[in-house]
Amino acid sequence: MIADLMAPVKQAGSRWGIVLIATAFNLLFEYAVRGIPDLLAHPLLFPVLSAAYFTYFSMVQDLVVRFRLRDMHLMGVAFFAGTVYVFLASGLALTPPLVLGINPLAILFTNLVWWGALQTLLARYVAIRLMRHGESQVLLSPAGWGVALAVQAGVLLLFQLSGRVPAMTPVAVGVLILLLMASAATVKITLPPREVPVPGTRPDPVWDLLGGASVVLFLACILFLTGETAWMGPFAVDRTALQVVVLWSLLVAAVIALHRLVRITAGRRGVDPLNP
Repeated sequence: MIADLMAPVKQAGSRWGIVLIATAFNLLFEYAVRGIPDLLAHPLLFPVLSAAYFTYFSMVQDLVVRFRLRDMHLMGVAFFAGTVYVFLASGLALTPPLVLGINPLAILFTNLVWWGALQTLLARYVAIRLMRHGESQVLLSPAGWGVALAVQAGVLLLFQLSGRVPAMTPVAVGVLILLLMASAATVKITLPPREVPVPGTRPDPVWDLLGGASVVLFLACILFLTGETAWMGPFAVDRTALQVVVLWSLLVAAVIALHRLVRITAGRRGVDPLNP
């Protein structure tokens, strides 16, 4: 009887486990940079960030299962989402040094290194490893997609109303639209045909090391680095923690890129540590 009652709970945990763990990984990342003082000073930011990441990974997981996305597709999805947030939430794309009203270096670093390699690829890998499998069922109905997109819009609106995000110039608006169209088109045209089988999965010691070390480093930054405050765009961060996380993020991105190159060179195209 108890087993029968617990079955729906276990099924729900299996379906949403990857999303929850990936969300937790990203919250650790956020507060590794922001520090405990920011959590205490702005307690309402925590549920806002939680909602943003939970709905983001719900949509990502749904897209992965529906279209059998691989790491290169996930980079495109992350680039799309990162572009939205770097313009409309953090405002880093609009802070000096500017070229034609935007900060190209901030856009590339945030989208490729943070949103792409660390916050999406590595976060999902850690989640899949801890769940010991990838869920093969879609998560969101059309109504679920509507709710997720509405939550995302609400989060962006809150950041816009905070008054901390710089206003966009017409050129910046044009760049934002072009980047969104380019990233969406890149994912769309590279999707595998429906008849292509789902790639195999496997644990990978390199990704295991990156994931475990990232969690330890984030926790160390949260617990022990509460020093000088600096500014990252319009938001306060811990200066030392920011430097540590930036350097670590660059290392993670470089190792992931090199590891993928080695895997392709070795002819292991049918194996992907990120597929469910």
